[in-house]
Amino acid sequence: IAIGLGQIHKLNIIHRDLHSGNIFTGKYDSMFIGDLGISKSATESTDNTNENYGIIPYMAPEIFQGQKYTEASDIYSFGMIMWELMTGRRPFWDRNHDTELIIDICDGLRPPIVTNAPEGYIELMEECWHLDPSKRPLITDI
Repeated sequence: IAIGLGQIHKLNIIHRDLHSGNIFTGKYDSMFIGDLGISKSATESTDNTNENYGIIPYMAPEIFQGQKYTEASDIYSFGMIMWELMTGRRPFWDRNHDTELIIDICDGLRPPIVTNAPEGYIELMEECWHLDPSKRPLITDI
C-alpha cells in the first residue's frame, strides 16, 4: 500500500479518498490502490475547499477545517488503514459517522491502540495521525 501511495505521490497526485475500500488485492497477494476518480494534481491551485470527499474516519482533521487536501492528508488516511490492518476493524466502527465524530477527530481523537503490534509499527501509525499535517511523515520516509 505504501509503495502504491508513493507512486501516486511521485506523480504529484493526491488521492483524496484513501480508505480500505479502495485497496484491492491481485494475484500473489499483491495490493493496489484504486478509485482515483477524485484524485487531483498536488500542484493544482483550483481546489474547492468546500468539497470534502471520503469516509469520515479516514479523513484528515484539517479537511474538516476547510484546508486543502495534501499529500499529508493522504498520509493521515494511510495511518487509519494501518490501524485497520492491525486490529481487523474499521476506525470508529462503534460510533456514528456524524458531526460529533468530526468534532472529536478535530480535537485529537484517534482509535485506541489495543494490540501487541510492534512498537515501530505503532509509532509510525501515530506519526501518520499527527494533528499537525507538517509533522506527518512523507511517503518516501515510510
